[in-house]
Amino acid sequence: MSDAMSIPRGNSHGSRRPLGALKVAIGVLAILIAIVGVQLAQPTGGAFAAEAVAQCNDVDNSGGLGLTCDVSITNNLDIATGVGSSTVTITECHGAANTAPSSCIGPTTTSYDSITTSVTQCNGAVNGGGASLICTVHVVNNITGGDTPTNASVNQCVGSGGGGGTEPTLNCDPYPASTTGATITQCNGSVNEGGATLRVTCTVVPGATESAQLLVTVNQCNGSANNGGSVATCTTKMTTLALPVVPPVVPPVVPPVVPGPPTGLPVVSG
Repeated sequence: MSDAMSIPRGNSHGSRRPLGALKVAIGVLAILIAIVGVQLAQPTGGAFAAEAVAQCNDVDNSGGLGLTCDVSITNNLDIATGVGSSTVTITECHGAANTAPSSCIGPTTTSYDSITTSVTQCNGAVNGGGASLICTVHVVNNITGGDTPTNASVNQCVGSGGGGGTEPTLNCDPYPASTTGATITQCNGSVNEGGATLRVTCTVVPGATESAQLLVTVNQCNGSANNGGSVATCTTKMTTLALPVVPPVVPPVVPPVVPGPPTGLPVVSG
């Protein structure tokens, strides 16, 4: 018989041990992979999906037009699980400048299984001259198990209200406010080329707060309402709340009912 056909035969038990050990190793490896997969699938604090809102940008750039846009956001985030959700309501209205809007879309409300982390609206808009711009953002962040919020950073009304006209042209609160990389950036480079007094009214509602655990940036009314004779009113309200963790409700343990002796039977005395 040739060497190729020669099969050494040894102890049958010994030949099965390596195979058995290999099966055990493969089984252990499969369990470890499954455990790691479950851990990776678990949400962690801050690991949430993000949504973005963008509306009313680069529109109505003919003369004498009015634009009114509004965004309202409620975010909910659980730090312990990383699970977040949001509800967004938007409204967009068009018409003639300084009059009631003649055409509106919304309010439209959308719910997401994720956090909404940015709003970009009313930028590069109504640049035809003689225009009016009214834009509002309202954000509420509810963070369960979150850190104490801090004051929101602001950059607004920088390079706006120029080009002549009756002073003062700016009506901004806070002002000056020029924080680089601010959470709220609005009304910069807008409503120039002359016009009425107090033609730039931009406000961050006092008490605006933010948190690095759920940061929502607002960028609105920048590079807008230029070309003379225009006005802009833009407002951001941002409220961030750190909510306490609510412990799970554990139902009380009810002891089993032990039946007593039967009733209605004659008592036998000894």
